[in-house]
Amino acid sequence: MSLPRLRIAFISYKFGHEYGGAEAYGVELMRELSQYHDITVITKEYAAQCDLQLPRILVSIPNYLPSWLQAFWFAQKTAQITNTQSYDLVHSHTNGWNADIDVLHVKSVRYHHLYRHTSWLKRVNTYLSPRLNMYLWLEKQRVHQQPPKRTVVVSEWLKKQIQAAYHTSYPFDVITPGVHIPKTHAEQRALTRKKLGFSKEDVVSILVARNPLSKGLNTLVTALKTCAPTLKLLVVGPPLAFIESYITQLSPELQARVQFVEQTESIHPYYEAADLCVHPTLNDSFGMAPLEAMSYGLPVILSQAKYCGFAHHVRHLYQAWVLEDPTDAQALAHALQQVAQCAELRQNLAKNGQQLALTFSWPQIAQHYQQLYIEILAHRQHHKKPNPFA
Repeated sequence: MSLPRLRIAFISYKFGHEYGGAEAYGVELMRELSQYHDITVITKEYAAQCDLQLPRILVSIPNYLPSWLQAFWFAQKTAQITNTQSYDLVHSHTNGWNADIDVLHVKSVRYHHLYRHTSWLKRVNTYLSPRLNMYLWLEKQRVHQQPPKRTVVVSEWLKKQIQAAYHTSYPFDVITPGVHIPKTHAEQRALTRKKLGFSKEDVVSILVARNPLSKGLNTLVTALKTCAPTLKLLVVGPPLAFIESYITQLSPELQARVQFVEQTESIHPYYEAADLCVHPTLNDSFGMAPLEAMSYGLPVILSQAKYCGFAHHVRHLYQAWVLEDPTDAQALAHALQQVAQCAELRQNLAKNGQQLALTFSWPQIAQHYQQLYIEILAHRQHHKKPNPFA
């Protein structure tokens, strides 16, 4: 079955690279799919600086509502929109109950609050919490265990969580994020480093995160204290309020070695300016940043698969340096110094990592979704009730 040009509603709470990895996934996937289909983005916020301009419907949400009611409000409004518009398919990256394809990016709420071994008191609190009950209910609407609807997860790590949480062996689809292999320019690298105050002798580690604390920033700063003074840190992605607050907690010496760049739609020049990527995350269902860094030819240090889903695809000391415990500042400092000081190790990690990144191209990822579209439409056609008056 070949696909005609479809009218597709893409639902994302926010749309733009500056909002985080899951949102960047949506932007790049729609960039590919919009070549073949007519995409309408339904969202609360569409980044002003986003270079992908698609038709959109903006959903207004009352700010006075708590976050869990805002999530329900958005889901209800998007259901109304997709019910009244004649879309061929609804593809969602956020909470709701009206999509044909639901893509799950983050740890399962049910797994975290009900499946894991928690105390009876915590379980009672979960059952009594309106907020958690709302998120549990919304998640359940997105976990489809029979066709034609499909649930996509971004890593094997998340797939196992969903299967455990819902006591099922249903083979949910795993479709990872992808990357574009960029063109880099030595002149741009030099200009960005100069702008940020880095010298030619500095070895710059980049951490890309909207919420750096969950990606191991505190451990990283502690590790930095024992490293050579030429080892610098560039943190890209947090909001300005976080940056202003965090800087005041650093000693003058560390303030001179740590640079922050607030959330931005274009991370490209900062990857170019860096010498290596560090990602000691505490909880990533996949982990876009280390894959993106590999596409730029940067050596990568990242958490093991227990903490970072992307690590399932990585071999220690071949495509990346894999940390057993991302909270171990001493082990992280050792990794930083070894990668920074050993040119052969650094070059091998960069070369092999970039080869790995080539297997995660966005055109290939988009083709996986095209196949899901074909299967959903074929199932609909096969189970279509005949018209007795035809």
